[in-house]
Amino acid sequence: MAGSSAEVPAVDDIRQEARRNTRGRFEQWAKNPTCDANTLSAVHNVRLDKAAKAVGLEVSFGQSPFAIARGNRFEAGLFYDEAVKLRQALERKSCLPEGSVGFLDLRLKLNRGTRVTTIDQALRETEAWLRRIAVEPTSAESIVAAPMIKIPKGVILPEALLIIDAVTVTTTVDGRARVTVGEVKVFPDRGGHTDPQQLASARAQAGVYEHAMRLAVETLGLTDEIEISTHGFLVFTWPGSNSPSVRANEDLTYQAIRAERGFDRLEQVALGVVRDDDFSADNPALIKRVLDAPTDYSEACLSFCDLAPRCHARATAADDPIVLGGEVARFLGETTVSRALELMAGVAPADDREADIQRQLVG
Repeated sequence: MAGSSAEVPAVDDIRQEARRNTRGRFEQWAKNPTCDANTLSAVHNVRLDKAAKAVGLEVSFGQSPFAIARGNRFEAGLFYDEAVKLRQALERKSCLPEGSVGFLDLRLKLNRGTRVTTIDQALRETEAWLRRIAVEPTSAESIVAAPMIKIPKGVILPEALLIIDAVTVTTTVDGRARVTVGEVKVFPDRGGHTDPQQLASARAQAGVYEHAMRLAVETLGLTDEIEISTHGFLVFTWPGSNSPSVRANEDLTYQAIRAERGFDRLEQVALGVVRDDDFSADNPALIKRVLDAPTDYSEACLSFCDLAPRCHARATAADDPIVLGGEVARFLGETTVSRALELMAGVAPADDREADIQRQLVG
């Protein structure tokens, strides 16, 4: 008995860590939701760097402590002094009306919050906040930091929790509360030259959070009282500084639909795997499941996945045009890279499709 009781805290600690890590896992999944290996990794809390090490790949995407520190400083600065810096940026872009007031901090203390000490407290206070603004929309704080949502589906094991960076609360024409989700990223906003992959990733994650908030409101039976905006806002940094740059009125309709479909896929994966009480990130049995799962390589994988070199090598061996990027893959379709080179060299096309490709390749 003594031996088994000594093991319980360790198991509980692992489960709690898995609960705390769900935001990062959702973000990872959103970067390539069509990859089964990535999906299984997110569902089961299997770190991709651990999987890469298991097959002898060099790990390169471990989070830099400097990047983490900068991200923490940026977020802390946004919410400092009742979120005055973020509020000014949001008002400048008309995400909030001038003179907006009220700030509710639902961040955990371990994430630089001021009051909330546990995950369960964050869940309770988020629910209480939603119920309150449904009844009294005029009492709503205009900025809420880190509301925590529990997804009413088994999409992430052991429990699907999402922390939304920030939301704004305004009122609709008919006087209801309108909640708009925001996604905070530390990378610089360079206008028309901002990295398209980073932009796409931020929008995808915002779409996940919009869909999650909608699910939470539906679960509480508050759909008629609270409107979840189909548009959101993104918060980046000004180049060379930690000041916020807000992108307002981002249409998240497609991203939310994609998230809904993805949640269904996550649930299928969660239901289809053998439940295991060990949710540690280096569980060998779970790592093997990830490594054995089908993959769907894309250029986005190069920015976050340590298994990307293996998938890139497989795509190269298969002569898959995805190795040249998503736009080339969409253009060539089922045509291989070698065949495209032959068409460029003047080989006679085999059909109308190849003739069209050849015409566009050679101008």
